[in-house]
Amino acid sequence: MELEKTINLRKPVKLGDMEYASLELREPTAGELEKAATATTNMGVVINLISLVAKVPRKVAESLCQRDLKEAGDFLDGFSAGDPPTGETDSPM
Repeated sequence: MELEKTINLRKPVKLGDMEYASLELREPTAGELEKAATATTNMGVVINLISLVAKVPRKVAESLCQRDLKEAGDFLDGFSAGDPPTGETDSPM
């Protein structure tokens, strides 16, 4: 599993005078996960998390095309998918 990923946006996002052509992603921290979870929808959680981890305004994450949003969301989800809960292991005892 890669720990960091640069996503070159298929459709760069322009916000004011700034243009965002890529997102720099990494494993989210516990605090970022907590902040992202304040959203009321699953999509909102993903948008919040992208904004927090990539350090871009939330409006940038909201403006991503579907394929860029999916790629970023899949990368971030990869850190929690399939991991056993804390204190448990995959192997039976």
